[in-house]
Amino acid sequence: MNKALERGAGILLSISSLPSPYGIGTMGRDAYDFVDMLKRAGQKYWQVLPIGPTSFGDSPYQSFSAFAGNPYFIDLDTLIEEGLLKKEEVESYKWADSDDEIDYARIYRQRFEVLRKAFGRAKETDGRDYADFMKFLDENEQWIDDYALYMAIKADHNNREWLAWEPAIKKRKPEAMAAYREKLGEDVEFYKFLQFKFYQQWMPLKEYANRNGISIIGDIPIYVALDSADVWANTDQFQLSGSLAPSVVAGCPPDMFSSYGQKWGNPIYDWDVMEKDDFAWWKKRIAASAKLYDVIRIDHFIGIVRYYSIPANGEPKDGYYRQGPGKKLIAAIDSAIGSSKVIAEDLGVVVPEVQKLVKESGYPGMKVLEFAFDGNTANEYLPHNHAKNYVAYIGTHDNDMLKSYISGQSEELQEYMMKYLMANSLDDVAEKMIHALYMSSADTVILQMQDILGKDNSARMNYPSTLGGNWKWRITKQRAAANENENRSDAVQGATWEFTQKHIDKLRDLTRLYGRNRVKTYICKEDIMLKDICMKKYNKEIKDCTNEEIYFALLDMTKKLADGKVSEEGQKKVYYISAEFLIGKLLSNNLINLGVFDEVKQVLAENGKSIYDIEEVEPEPSLGNGGLGRLAACFLDSMATLGLHGDGIGLNYHMGLFKQVFENNYQKETANPWIEADSWLEKTDVTNTITFGNLKVQSRMYDIDVTGYENRTNKLHLFDIESVDESIMEPDGINFDKTDIAKNLTLCLYPDDSDEAGNLLRIYQQYFMVANGAKLILDEAKAKGSNLHDLADYAAVQINDTHPSMVIPEFIRLLTAEGISFDEATEIVTEVCAYTNHTILAEALEKWPLAYLEKVVPQLVPIIKKLDEKVRNRYKDESVYIIDKDQRVHMAHIDIHYSHSVNGVAYLHTEILKDSELNNFYKIYPEKFNNKTNGITFRRWLLHCNEQLASYITELIGDGYKKDAEKLGDLAKFYDDDAVLGKIMDIKKQNKLVLKDYLKETQNIDIDENSIFDIQVKRLHEYKRQQMNALWVIHKYFDIKAGNLPKTPVTVIFGAKAAPAYTIAKDIIHLILCLQQLIDNDPEVSPYLKVVMIENYNVSKAAKIIPACDISEQISLASKEASGTGNMKFMLNGALTLGTRDGANVEIGELVGEDNIYFFGESSEAVIDHYAKADYVSKDYYEQPEIKKLVDFIVSDEILEIGQKESLERLHNELIVKDWFMTLLDVEDYIKTKERVLADYEDRMTWAKKALVNISKAGFFSSDRTIAEYNKDIWRL
Repeated sequence: MNKALERGAGILLSISSLPSPYGIGTMGRDAYDFVDMLKRAGQKYWQVLPIGPTSFGDSPYQSFSAFAGNPYFIDLDTLIEEGLLKKEEVESYKWADSDDEIDYARIYRQRFEVLRKAFGRAKETDGRDYADFMKFLDENEQWIDDYALYMAIKADHNNREWLAWEPAIKKRKPEAMAAYREKLGEDVEFYKFLQFKFYQQWMPLKEYANRNGISIIGDIPIYVALDSADVWANTDQFQLSGSLAPSVVAGCPPDMFSSYGQKWGNPIYDWDVMEKDDFAWWKKRIAASAKLYDVIRIDHFIGIVRYYSIPANGEPKDGYYRQGPGKKLIAAIDSAIGSSKVIAEDLGVVVPEVQKLVKESGYPGMKVLEFAFDGNTANEYLPHNHAKNYVAYIGTHDNDMLKSYISGQSEELQEYMMKYLMANSLDDVAEKMIHALYMSSADTVILQMQDILGKDNSARMNYPSTLGGNWKWRITKQRAAANENENRSDAVQGATWEFTQKHIDKLRDLTRLYGRNRVKTYICKEDIMLKDICMKKYNKEIKDCTNEEIYFALLDMTKKLADGKVSEEGQKKVYYISAEFLIGKLLSNNLINLGVFDEVKQVLAENGKSIYDIEEVEPEPSLGNGGLGRLAACFLDSMATLGLHGDGIGLNYHMGLFKQVFENNYQKETANPWIEADSWLEKTDVTNTITFGNLKVQSRMYDIDVTGYENRTNKLHLFDIESVDESIMEPDGINFDKTDIAKNLTLCLYPDDSDEAGNLLRIYQQYFMVANGAKLILDEAKAKGSNLHDLADYAAVQINDTHPSMVIPEFIRLLTAEGISFDEATEIVTEVCAYTNHTILAEALEKWPLAYLEKVVPQLVPIIKKLDEKVRNRYKDESVYIIDKDQRVHMAHIDIHYSHSVNGVAYLHTEILKDSELNNFYKIYPEKFNNKTNGITFRRWLLHCNEQLASYITELIGDGYKKDAEKLGDLAKFYDDDAVLGKIMDIKKQNKLVLKDYLKETQNIDIDENSIFDIQVKRLHEYKRQQMNALWVIHKYFDIKAGNLPKTPVTVIFGAKAAPAYTIAKDIIHLILCLQQLIDNDPEVSPYLKVVMIENYNVSKAAKIIPACDISEQISLASKEASGTGNMKFMLNGALTLGTRDGANVEIGELVGEDNIYFFGESSEAVIDHYAKADYVSKDYYEQPEIKKLVDFIVSDEILEIGQKESLERLHNELIVKDWFMTLLDVEDYIKTKERVLADYEDRMTWAKKALVNISKAGFFSSDRTIAEYNKDIWRL
């Protein structure tokens, strides 16, 4: 029998603590609502503590019965619905003075009065429920008679404990028993009725929880209360004196938790007697508990191994340990428990015998984080020391609330907690502690509700060894003021829980991040018939086929496998519209996602072939350029991986952006054709006639399969123009007639827009994309039964930046053509569409002259004007108008006004949008704005590009991280393992060798694998500040010339394309290439410094560069990089980030801690302030001698001898006169920080630990997490 708990998370909230209008929590509506909340929060467990009967607020661990339920928890509203109570009867009582505290004395007095009324009516209902009642009594005969009689006699004796009863009944003389049954018959029936009602309510609640994936954890104390039916009815099972009083009682000796010790007063079992009947009473108890709970937590498990026996009249210090039943009782428990599980509460002083028994029993033990922070890293309660088969808590009901625990520690321990948890301040410790709990290796983690809500010790449940004031806390509902006619019950039932949706979302995110949620997988096992395909296609064995032939055979095989996972099930679908999808080569990625990569790799190797050689045959799809397109590709991968029905919509560019080649230290743009007769593109029958102002064109849709990791296949729909003509491209270049729309429309991504023809062509492209996309979406919705009024039930459209913005007026045009009014069409479209903003750069927030739109899409202009009119009628702020005073149409403004969601792509970016760049819109639509931090697909950026690292991670922690990236957090336990750190360094070295060989083969460049690989690869733009990196190269050049030689050589690797019309960006590339040549030819410098510019940087090259990286350069001007995803890829592969506090760098820093990332430069707030005040003058910084020396070297004789004067002088002047992205503001701090990074690299084991920390914390940046958030908050499939 597997005794471990399923990996998951849960909440500790006693039934008594639920909200209720009747003074104490019950098993009514709120309990069911709480189950629903647990499910929404991704939880698997609800720990309820003991649910046995108590009296005046006594501990639930001192119950009147180990078998009975607490009548206080019987829901009165349910009894009202059953006709057993009247609402006015219940409402006539004042149940509590406060909603957040239980008044047990009042409950005791009033509850039984009300319940007796229900009992009285139950007897008058002509036998209603009588059969069920009798069945209940029959099923529970082993305890119910004794319990009911005990409670009746106890009430008859003014609630005195049974030892104070007269001897005959105390000793259960038959005649006395019979006399009391007759005398108290009515009362006995009453207590049976209460148990019947308790079970009648509890069992459906438990079943409801189970149906919703929630398991109930209930506590049973190892000992029972002296004042209980259990002892009275089974005196022979306990160590009692001749008078039946306990001779010894249970407790704990004085220890670190209590200098006095603990004297609980519970009688101790006579284990010898129990063993003689094979622990029959315990078997009954466990079987009954297994009916009540899915998981039984046995409190004070140590008592099974040894128990502390205190003389009844003595003190804890007078006690002594005696041996318990050990394995014999475990065997009895296992024989009676059925399918339920056990948690062994093994807290307190570490006892080797207890640890041994827990391990041998297979029961999960417990870890409590509040016991962890004593300054000793070997402390077994610290998360990195947790074993898998444990249940971890921050604190239990006997501990401080987290908030009070933190504040109550010494400054020394507070500092230790902050350091361990990588908290920036004491205020962050609680949050970090919760993350540390969820990150624990323990299979199960449980949080107290009070800690979720941030309560202090005023909400603490119990102070052990104290009387009064315990077990009172209740969660509340925030009630609106009740009207005069509204009763208190209705007011509470209609209220909002203190446990809000925000808390629920946070917990759900935690379960996803740390792999504690249920993830449904779809595994399709297909036979790999590569051999048969090769024979059928070429009449050859695999070994005899060329690499090209094998590639096309694999293409056929992969398409067939992918097609088997296509499904149109589900009404609603996501459509992700983007101008670019930088999908990269697809063969290996698809083989991995289909689960056959390793098998194919092996088959090929057995036939003398290499999958890596065959990968080189595949052309790189030219469908994207930078982060925007790569993100879109990752998102499609994650949609399919998560099983979401979501397709991409874009254009089928024939030549892409361009293919970059270097000539004379310049970037040259050439055509980049990629489409072959046999490719991933599948021609469909979908065609449309698209009308522009002055022409009509015919479109056709092509599809590319998007395979999810062990899940479904979606589609990337790419629209092409039937009349496209690649021959109009000039030879050896990318120029063409931009006015010949019928031939050029889908030739190039982002055609040169430096003139009017280029601007118009971009508008043609964008409308062509959305016109086809909108028609496809409506057609598919109608085919599924939509009447278009309900379009939002069928389609969710994500607008990826402003390129697809015209889909909004196009949708409205199509809907009004279907007979829907303009206003309703606008409302429909707003509900369907959501907008992602990727930048605050003005150049990327497109603004088209209205005249251009009138020329290209005159059919949309009246709609856009009407949309603008609606805005103007509602708001007087011109900054939010769609059409500005210069007659320019702001595409982002259309998106914001007429989408239901506006999201940024990193926390910092979103805050900047809300606080400054889009503040006027945020004031209007605060509810629309939300953050969705970008992510990357780990299948491509780890499993594919770094197989060796992925394989080693699997060896260390298993392969769960492949679907749940947050499981990379399990690597934390290896932070101080020298063997693991050494292996991480070895893998990095191997990846450096791979890149070395690749550069030698492709660019004839030699690099030293033993050097530090300092890498900046991304789109070339001034805000990304490759020019600042170049200034560091100049600094290092001077430094080496001066004799300051680095201990380890440095290889600085750049990879970037500059937009053809972006002159300064191309000048920066020219400078880098000049520096590369200068240093290569300088024998003093070249042994210590190397500059490499990767030619035609793309996804395939990134897959070789990123695993080899030591230092990840993320040095954009703070506030300008929306997110960045390269930073995430490098982090995942063990590179350390050198960056500004910009984009997702901020979140990386929060995850890994300041010791594992290198920040420099001005903050985003300071930068924004500089722009607002226009007070940054680059020349002031240039005048500083050290900076002047670096900048002037750009036009030095050494560089001018290599480079082109006009280009270099233009860049030199730009830095001095303009420097719009503040290179010189940060360059000094950048140089200083980078030198510190290089120095830290010399401590190889510390560096390796930093790398492993980064890998282990990268899970948050999985695009699976991002897409799950999009779906939860925006699409709601």
